[in-house]
Amino acid sequence: MFKLADLLDQRQMTMYQLSKKTGIRPNTLSQWVNNAKLQEEDKHVKAISVEVLNLMCEALDCTPGDLLEYTPDDDNVKSP
Repeated sequence: MFKLADLLDQRQMTMYQLSKKTGIRPNTLSQWVNNAKLQEEDKHVKAISVEVLNLMCEALDCTPGDLLEYTPDDDNVKSP
């Protein structure tokens, strides 16, 4: 799960400002912010590069753990 929207709120920063600071396209940032809604349409974020993660962490003065939270997919949950 991406926690970018929460982090942007905490930093009082817009997606546009983050885009200018990092060079990441606004559409890409919007996907991460709206990932939960997009997951229903199977348009969710499927990968994130270490380079992009690094750019976001530098711009937001955070760690990857501040941006990401692991939640298993229903398809990947194994029954005992």
